[in-house]
Amino acid sequence: MKPVVHVELTGKAIKTVLVLLAFISAILALVWLLVSPAYAIAGGIGVILAVRGLYALFTPSTE
Repeated sequence: MKPVVHVELTGKAIKTVLVLLAFISAILALVWLLVSPAYAIAGGIGVILAVRGLYALFTPSTE
């Protein structure tokens, strides 16, 4: 039998995610302006891969 995971999103959790997204975007924008666009693009790809990995980690398997 597969375990069932129940997740509830509250307004505070959504607000926290949006604040983190804004913070990460600001950091990447500063890196773009001050260092190099290549590093900002690489950082953005790293963030996307990290989020996809966390999503895959908490998604139940289809087996």
